[in-house]
Amino acid sequence: MSECKNNDFPIEWLRHTSPYINTHRGSTFVVWVSGTHVDQPAFANLVHDLTLLCHLGVRLVLVHGMRPQIDAELRARGLEPQFGNPLPTNNSENEYRVRITDSQTMPAVQSALATLRSNIESVFSTGLPNTPMSGAQVTLCSGNFVMAKPFGVRDGIDYCHTGEIRRIRNRQIKHILDKDMVVLLSPVGYSPTGEQFNLHSEDVATRAAIDLQADKLIFLHDEALEAGVGPESRHENTNLREISATDHNAGRALPTAMEPLQGVIDNSIFACRNGVQRCHIVSTGDGALLKELFTRDGSGLLIDSGSYDTIRQASTRDVSGIMALVKPLIDENILIHRSEQELERHINDFYVAERDGSVIACASLTIYAKQAELGCLAVNPDFRASGKAGEIVQHLALIAQEKQCQSLFALTTRSGDWFREQGFEPDTLDNLPTARQQRHDATARGSKMFTRKLD
Repeated sequence: MSECKNNDFPIEWLRHTSPYINTHRGSTFVVWVSGTHVDQPAFANLVHDLTLLCHLGVRLVLVHGMRPQIDAELRARGLEPQFGNPLPTNNSENEYRVRITDSQTMPAVQSALATLRSNIESVFSTGLPNTPMSGAQVTLCSGNFVMAKPFGVRDGIDYCHTGEIRRIRNRQIKHILDKDMVVLLSPVGYSPTGEQFNLHSEDVATRAAIDLQADKLIFLHDEALEAGVGPESRHENTNLREISATDHNAGRALPTAMEPLQGVIDNSIFACRNGVQRCHIVSTGDGALLKELFTRDGSGLLIDSGSYDTIRQASTRDVSGIMALVKPLIDENILIHRSEQELERHINDFYVAERDGSVIACASLTIYAKQAELGCLAVNPDFRASGKAGEIVQHLALIAQEKQCQSLFALTTRSGDWFREQGFEPDTLDNLPTARQQRHDATARGSKMFTRKLD
């Protein structure tokens, strides 16, 4: 084996993945991959990446499509695929077509399913020495996890053995995930009477993510690069990198190049509006999934649940809630002393994160020309592991950027390491704004300054 030189190994990249590894550990990801990609040699590379996620502590549910395999089986039997009239998607204004699964089509579905499951299990079982799967020992578990019902007769068309999801057996899936196994879901569901139904694979992934309250739903789409998703895209004028599910017009009026992704974007928005934190649409290019999950800029299209929208500017009615958060930190000399009267006088500088009517986090933002100060950051102890502090910092950074600030700084006596994880760098107190320098001299506690550049 040749010796790896230091300049050949991505040391800095590996170091910068640490915060993401910590964030993703213990999270549940539902990953959808098309039937087209499963049949390609590059699928082995994707399995390597999924295996890495498992070993980093991600609880993984893999959902596969099988449209091309069903079509190939039908052609081999001398049959033509049949589809019904266009139907509305989860986002209600767009449409998709549903396969009619009659008595001749269902055997083709069953044959395609058996072959696909066998092939996927085979790739996950590869463990030759000197390969990324050496010693991986990832166990895949599939079964009757999806309960379904008939799609029925619509507009006079009988869809026969085509079905729609009744429920996901999430308790059984969670039990398997607890045993560090990967759950494999196929686009086939079962009824209490033992009937078998052909399902829409994207719907299976979406419903599984919702019922499992997954942290992420990821669509690995073959056409993502062609549609303008990712930094490698040739569509330089397609700058859409993030969609907020709270936007009433989310997913509508997409750039023309992105129209092939309309269906999975609609499903992603629906998932985020029903409890999934974030959805990602990523290309099937080699390493694109890891780049999306472990780098700041990512490589795909992000659809978020609008968690930033829970953060708002404070009002006088929030004073007592803010005081309850900051007082324990004042008592420990982590924050400087503030009275309720002082908080009320400066309430316009404060922002709060609210959940179920209660203030769970707060911070202040003070603007000094081209610099902005982040101060008084406090989070309810019950939410300190939820990433809420990072969310409120990111939210205030965006506000400071909108106000034409070039940098965001914070003064701290104990949290320097955490601020560095949020993209701040050590700075000198000489760089404090003049007005803030005077105040700092009056209340000096040995604080250190950390600054984050704003793009």
